[in-house]
Amino acid sequence: MKKNIQWILSVLLVLVVLVLVRTFNPNLFKRNVNEALTSSNEMTFAVQNLSALKDDYSIVELDAENQHFPNSVMIPFDQLLETESKEKLTSLDGKILLYSNNIATSSKAWVILNQLEFEEVYVLSDEENPEELKYKFQPDTTIRLE
Repeated sequence: MKKNIQWILSVLLVLVVLVLVRTFNPNLFKRNVNEALTSSNEMTFAVQNLSALKDDYSIVELDAENQHFPNSVMIPFDQLLETESKEKLTSLDGKILLYSNNIATSSKAWVILNQLEFEEVYVLSDEENPEELKYKFQPDTTIRLE
């Protein structure tokens, strides 16, 4: 009987320690929301502002259907991790601007390339500020406060 209690207490102690480690882990959330919003605004360029960009840049189009920009490099999103595609990206000079009809595709490619440690990679967007909230918050009126 005493061994069973010791076994149960040791399991509970291990669980408590694991919960505490998980709760107080400083790496659980690496950045707060304000920093994430700031970095998302810094990683995005609008197509309308391309003419004002003074640095060298290359546009990488991720849609396989058709080319929107002259002199852009075509790398379909589903081929982004292939060796030939990575070699093309490595050979580009200046900033790499990722463009797709769907900004979610460009954002996914941005995350992938950042994980592969590519420098100066940005998302090229049709909108001035795609991260801006477009709808006014309206609380649910059917729920009453207690």
